Amino acid sequence: MRRNRSGHILVAEHARVLYVPTTKVASSTARLLLAEANGTYRPERLRWTDAPNVSIDQGIHNLQVSGLKYFEFFSESERQEILKSQEWWRVGFLRDPYARLYSAWENRILLRAPNPRLKDFVDKCSDVLVEGRIDYGATFRKFVHVLRTEPAIFGDDPHFKSQRLHLGTQVAFTHLLRVDQPGQLENFAADLGQRVGKHIQPRRLNEGLGLKHLDVLDAETAGIIEEIYKDDFDNYGFDKVDFPSAPPTVLASIGETGAINYAREVTARLIQLSQLARYRLRTRHLVVQMLHNLGLRRRK
Repeated sequence: MRRNRSGHILVAEHARVLYVPTTKVASSTARLLLAEANGTYRPERLRWTDAPNVSIDQGIHNLQVSGLKYFEFFSESERQEILKSQEWWRVGFLRDPYARLYSAWENRILLRAPNPRLKDFVDKCSDVLVEGRIDYGATFRKFVHVLRTEPAIFGDDPHFKSQRLHLGTQVAFTHLLRVDQPGQLENFAADLGQRVGKHIQPRRLNEGLGLKHLDVLDAETAGIIEEIYKDDFDNYGFDKVDFPSAPPTVLASIGETGAINYAREVTARLIQLSQLARYRLRTRHLVVQMLHNLGLRRRK
């Protein structure tokens, strides 16, 4: 099983759990649960990383923090054991496609969370403004139309790929959970805690604006989402919902619009600082290597 654009398959070795991540399907919560169960969660290490994390909680995506491992770096015999042994759990999470796409849009497009794979979307997915206020509904629906007509803009960004592409067909899951159904995530956490002898509770790590896909969707846009994510509806049995024919208008206040623009500016600056830190680290490494090669600095 090779690394591909669907993301990295992770292993909590001590807990004996393989996890296939799917973006915007409680993946931060899942990583934290597994890291705690695995006994490898080290949030204090985040200060030494150069990733542009907007919060400490988001550091769970860094393997130095979670202590999880990539499946592909295990030996062939170990991989086969993980894939086939009854002693191992093989876990994937699912989420309603309407809700998942709204969440991805809010986080990646509207608020512009750091994402090196997504760069040239701003003009096509610009805000729809009404008297200087963002119309959340119209802006989201505009994005969905762009996603259908110009998918190349979103490239290999996994946030906009289907759950079927993330989960694939190569893993025989022992646990395939619907995180949007009450109790499923909590029950999994309880079972996982019992498995490792710890008390573990899921924590929601990504807080949005308080809106839901139900607030912004109309029938036409919902039909486009069903078309784009047909694989998910067909393979995982998600219900298709009847939305109103009239597009809802959901306006941000002037203050909320200003706060969103400010958050975008802060994120852009955070990305710049992260890139600078990485450049300096690489430059320092190259200089040290050159000095070693010239015999001007001894190896310790």
